[in-house]
Amino acid sequence: MALENGVRQVIEGDTLDECKKKLFDMYQNNYNIEDRQTFFKHTGFLGLKLKEVQRITYTVNHRKAYDVDNYYNYSKDSEADKLEKNRQEIIQQQSTVLFNTQMQKMANKIDELNKQISSMNDNITLATNEKHETIRKIEELLEENEFSMSYTRMIEDKIRAKFSLDQLDDFNLVERYVVDWIGESIQITKEKYFRPPHVIIIVGPTGVGKTTTIAKLASNAILDAKSKNLPRPDLCLLTIDTMRVGAQEQLSKFGDILDKTVLKAESSDDVRATYEAYKDHVDYIFIDTSGYSPNDATHISEMKNMLDVKMNPDIYLSVCASTKSSDLQNIFRNYEPFAYESVIITKCDETKQIGNVISVLWDRHKSVSYITDGQRVPRNIRKATVIDFLKMLNGFNIDRVHIEDKFGEQDE
Repeated sequence: MALENGVRQVIEGDTLDECKKKLFDMYQNNYNIEDRQTFFKHTGFLGLKLKEVQRITYTVNHRKAYDVDNYYNYSKDSEADKLEKNRQEIIQQQSTVLFNTQMQKMANKIDELNKQISSMNDNITLATNEKHETIRKIEELLEENEFSMSYTRMIEDKIRAKFSLDQLDDFNLVERYVVDWIGESIQITKEKYFRPPHVIIIVGPTGVGKTTTIAKLASNAILDAKSKNLPRPDLCLLTIDTMRVGAQEQLSKFGDILDKTVLKAESSDDVRATYEAYKDHVDYIFIDTSGYSPNDATHISEMKNMLDVKMNPDIYLSVCASTKSSDLQNIFRNYEPFAYESVIITKCDETKQIGNVISVLWDRHKSVSYITDGQRVPRNIRKATVIDFLKMLNGFNIDRVHIEDKFGEQDE
């Protein structure tokens, strides 16, 4: 930098001789010392020590450009500033080293996790793309029993989550768990107590045996009271089936056996009038309904409106055990407006597969109350149990003692 004659400059050093040497190195003898001061500066780590310093004020005798930038910067900054800068640099370096060390450790952990995930993905890929023999055999058994695809996927997901590849080699162990999972997916309707009259309505498509089921339930209500040494209950039998020829006559035959006259209703007003007339005099009111195709939304809606009477009914959906899964889904869905909570499975004696029923009950979150397996009244109807369904499975090795221990209390 260029310095003019007469411009005062400052230089510092430990001694006067050190200052003069610095001036000579920069200007030879072309300088004049104008002033000299002695003072103390804080030095050492964190500036805890005091050091004697000489400060010389001088002028340059002639006009000339000198390359003194580095030294000027040195003179401009005090020793304390330099020390502070050095301290900050050391701290920054240490922080950088620590940060890099931590980042390296984290990178190593991430690499290890990636290896573990890669290994897990390999196992999942193996389980997905190359099904284990045990999974294939379970899938075949479920298909043989006509379980739905969604139910089968649910069971396979449980298998993969529960068992390692080594454990899958034990087919009997996996099969036992699968039978348990099937049992756990079945909801049995809990017995409810109604203040008289207990209004029971059965709805469902045509041909599922609703009228016969009504007769069985009515007969068993009488037999149950007799077995408990209770008074014979009073019954009211009502039909709103105006579509099927001879529907009232069929129910009337059962009414004759029970010594009860079967009443008929053709409108919502008729239903309401019958209920009002009998509600204070009978223990049960059984209502038989018309059977419609599940696709007949118009008539189903009309029947729903006809039964829209405040009588706190217990509504059952009746379906045939031999109906395929897709049709059962349609029936369950289209009869949903009746707000049924429970299902009666009829004609179980006419099929050897029950997986279709279990699948749809599970998928629609419905419970099952009764099973029928013949036309005889009052026989061929019983309260549903998990054990009943598991015993109807084909091809599975059913441990009767185990399932009775596991599900026996649940069914009571």
